[in-house]
Amino acid sequence: MQETIEDRFYNDSFWITAEITDVKKYESKRWCFLKFIEKIGTHIATEMQAVFWANAYQQIILFEKITRQTFKDGIEVACRVAVKFHPRYGLKLEVLEIDTSFALGKLEQERQQTLDRLLKENAHNIQLIDDEYITFNNQLKLPSVVQRIALITAPNSDGQRDFINELSHNPYGYRFKVHAFLTQIQGNTASALLVEQLKNLFYRSSDFDVVVLVRGGGSQTDLKPFDDYELARQIALFPIPVFTGIGHDRNTSIADLMARQFKTPTKVAAAIVDINFRFDSELQQLRSRMDDAIEGLLYDKRLQLSRWHEKMQLIIPQKLQAKQARLNDWTLQLERDITRLISYKKETLGEQKKNLQKHAEKFVQIKQQKLEATTRLLHQLSPATVLQRGFAVLMQDDKIITDASKLEKNKNIKTILHHSAVESSIISIQKDEPANI
Repeated sequence: MQETIEDRFYNDSFWITAEITDVKKYESKRWCFLKFIEKIGTHIATEMQAVFWANAYQQIILFEKITRQTFKDGIEVACRVAVKFHPRYGLKLEVLEIDTSFALGKLEQERQQTLDRLLKENAHNIQLIDDEYITFNNQLKLPSVVQRIALITAPNSDGQRDFINELSHNPYGYRFKVHAFLTQIQGNTASALLVEQLKNLFYRSSDFDVVVLVRGGGSQTDLKPFDDYELARQIALFPIPVFTGIGHDRNTSIADLMARQFKTPTKVAAAIVDINFRFDSELQQLRSRMDDAIEGLLYDKRLQLSRWHEKMQLIIPQKLQAKQARLNDWTLQLERDITRLISYKKETLGEQKKNLQKHAEKFVQIKQQKLEATTRLLHQLSPATVLQRGFAVLMQDDKIITDASKLEKNKNIKTILHHSAVESSIISIQKDEPANI
């Protein structure tokens, strides 16, 4: 059988395209065993054992270097193979050459499919304009100062150390508050874990100025999680600016296109320092312009004040002279007014004096008449006049008695009449009898 196969395929080789699986590398011997499979849907329709011997093992190294993709299970490759049969190992395909351009095209095709889906399903927030991806996130206005940073990275990674070191040793002494959200950033579950971190951050977005996503460089396969559709979409729609530094200068992931790409963690940190430096510089320039403006304003005001002073030196004497002349006019006018007022008051006072004399004479006359009438009334009411009219005054114990109840029996009383007085003794007192006069 071995001779038959060797005769049939002697010096013949064939190009095939297939997915590889069961990859086992023996680097010390520079061998690699694997299996080529062909699928219909998810079903394996054909499979074939294959091997890289030492003379072709360099093809694997070249493939990984060019594509920056690990030669491992699950990738599709185009290879030139020869059919070989070994009595012990059976029928195998010996790999002679790998078409690296096919692998590169395959990766690029997958990337392009993801980008097309992002544009189609998120038309309002992701657009392609002049070969540049314009997203909601990378068009957000950057904060004037960046201080609060949410850092998404792998724990104890080179990317994390490079980023923190660049921030901490900035030449301007700026200080930053960095909160690390640590997660796995390579492997099959990396993209889902990164999406989960972004979703957690979404509800705390007001606590931070920017989100920074960093890692060190790696192969194209290692960076494959950053070409994930859901991760790219989360970044494109995130409400605060996202900075990426997830590869070397030659690496650009879809996540980079959706955010602001700064290639490496060190460059991201430097960009943040530059933002603060620009703000600091603007403040210094503003302060300088303000100092210049104030100095200019003060100079203008000094000139204006000097001109006013010169003008006042001319105006004040004229104003004083005019005011003095007006004051003299007012003084003369006041003297004339006072003279007229005094004359008028004198005339008024003379008339008031005459009226007062008339009123006084009349008042005295009236009072004289009232006095005479009062005198006549007093004369008529005087005791002498009353006694003359036939009345008498009754006294007991030298007191005038006006109430008979106050008289005491067996005591003398004195009755005073006109020109005479009579003393008598009380015999009896009759009460409540009307007097008959």
